[in-house]
Amino acid sequence: MAIPERFIDGIGNIAIQAAVVRLELTVMERLPVENKAPTLEVAERLAMSIETLLKLHQGLSDVVMQLEGKGLIKKREPAAPTRKKGGK
Repeated sequence: MAIPERFIDGIGNIAIQAAVVRLELTVMERLPVENKAPTLEVAERLAMSIETLLKLHQGLSDVVMQLEGKGLIKKREPAAPTRKKGGK
């Protein structure tokens, strides 16, 4: 039995209710036209326990560290703190 795969363009809303995390997976419905943002639509929703979300977070963090180690991506430097006008 083949397991279906879906390409997603982004993550939409993330919500937690009654210990269940719901993530909206979005796809581009229309390509951007003349300096307009693309139209993203919810394609599917993932629902999982908080424990599963934490396992997903750890797994993704491990993959990001591997990509950094191979030089495929670079860690962003923290933004410099901004000063408010008239502040100290």
